Amino acid sequence: MKQLKTFLRINSVFSLTTGVLMAHFSDQLLSFFAIENNLYLFDAIGINLIVFALFVWYVSIKQLQNEMLVKLISFLDILWVVGSAIIVVFGLFNLSKNGYILIGIVAVWIGFLAYNQLKLILQ
Repeated sequence: MKQLKTFLRINSVFSLTTGVLMAHFSDQLLSFFAIENNLYLFDAIGINLIVFALFVWYVSIKQLQNEMLVKLISFLDILWVVGSAIIVVFGLFNLSKNGYILIGIVAVWIGFLAYNQLKLILQ
């Protein structure tokens, strides 16, 4: 369970950091991703990531034995990876090349966390 707690906390800290950065630097990210028409996109994603991070931290502290909650977190991570893969593979939203690369890198990292969380909870 110690390893599971570690992966959940890494997930939480990464999500919180990413969420805060997205909300705070949304204008710069719009430029980086070459997005012109959705001014609140990164603010909305950032706020949702902050809420998700708090939930994951709570589970890592108080609900670590709750297999269903850990599976839910991992399922949400997998949805993030699948959504990211669809965006990158099909070149959706006409983003910048660097934007697609960043989405891919984050998806690999989130996939790694989800895999390890599921592996540890299913042992």
